[in-house]
Amino acid sequence: MNPSTPLILTVAAVLATASAQSTGSPSTGAGARTMTPDMRARMAQFQPIMDLAQTVALLPELEKVKGQAVSKAQAKQLLPILQTLQKASSIKGADATKYLTQIEDKILTDKQLTAIDSLQLKREQERRARMTQGQTGQNRFGPGGAQGQGRPQGQNGSAQGGARGGPFGANGGAFNPFKNGRTADALKAYITVLQKK
Repeated sequence: MNPSTPLILTVAAVLATASAQSTGSPSTGAGARTMTPDMRARMAQFQPIMDLAQTVALLPELEKVKGQAVSKAQAKQLLPILQTLQKASSIKGADATKYLTQIEDKILTDKQLTAIDSLQLKREQERRARMTQGQTGQNRFGPGGAQGQGRPQGQNGSAQGGARGGPFGANGGAFNPFKNGRTADALKAYITVLQKK
């Protein structure tokens, strides 16, 4: 698994959960919540950041695709952007859109963008397959799992418990997916690769 995959999967799961909750399916029972306008606004606010994070997370994968590795000239253009992302205490949606536009429209080639799209599609299919496997396992053993030992539940009966803010923090505060953890380590490693070109 790519070191940056856990963040992307976490964010994708948060967005998928919020999207599912917004539909208000009758089969979801009394514990289901409908997305509030504030929740929708927060999702929209962070979407450009997540789009940027997904693209940056896949850039190292281009090195493994025959003929699509980033060139020395492209590396020279990418480095200032990636180093800015690495150092920022938080990233705003407008900044994320600006950086993503620079990367996609001015640095990467059409073939590289197609390769990134293919890699993203593959990851999405793998994520859905894992989710389907998880749902099948939960249905097989019932809501409590084998012998009633399911996942711990929060006050509202959801498995997410009190982690309302998800990766964005409880109040949607400062957020930089490249600042800490595996994603930061992966970005640091990729910057080193680009510096050696």
